[in-house]
Amino acid sequence: MHRRSFLAMAALLTATPAFARVDDQVATVQAEVEDIVRRFMIEAGPLVKDFPTPKVVLSFTPALSWIKEDGSEVHTVAWTQCPPDFQGFIASLLGQPPVADPAWFFTEVFNAFLVPHEMSHFVDAKSGRLENGGRLYDGEVHANRVAVAFWLTQPGGEARLSKLMDVVRVVQGNLPNPVPAGEDRVAFFQQNYTALGSNPAAYGWYQFQMFLDAWALKDQKDFRTLLAEGA
Repeated sequence: MHRRSFLAMAALLTATPAFARVDDQVATVQAEVEDIVRRFMIEAGPLVKDFPTPKVVLSFTPALSWIKEDGSEVHTVAWTQCPPDFQGFIASLLGQPPVADPAWFFTEVFNAFLVPHEMSHFVDAKSGRLENGGRLYDGEVHANRVAVAFWLTQPGGEARLSKLMDVVRVVQGNLPNPVPAGEDRVAFFQQNYTALGSNPAAYGWYQFQMFLDAWALKDQKDFRTLLAEGA
């Protein structure tokens, strides 16, 4: 499993290897994601002046949210491109009664928050530091910190993130904590990455925890500082 993905193994819950649907919503999401990428490049300024803007690709793949190793493409997926059983999985994370609309939650996570997250990996890929010395947990938290910092530069971004993180906190609390009592969660993630990746609930718990870790650090460093530091 590629480490630059979110809930990657959760996609294996679906029996459908590929699901493509072209409709107005997909076109709308494509335009919105491309606009976020454009705004990211503007905010990054001189840090990305020598990097070509990556192409945005929307399709349902097991990795869901990822970049090509060379940084040439950013991949995400629209809600309507997801198979019904995967949509059901997302809905199940929100509890009963649901704390948010599943389509809204999915869109805010995959088509908004994770776009600058992947763009952080894009900058690292173009700068030759994508692998981050094998520090998997730290690298993902860093990309989330870049995403948080990016949205704080955007009008209404802090309120938008605050609403999302309130839901993420509930969702993460609904998932079983996979970290054994007495174990350090970062060390456990590093040592058991492959096993965790094969367990959608465990990997989801960790990824949402990484969102919250980044959100808790939102006032420490600004967007360009984090982006310049790299993973």
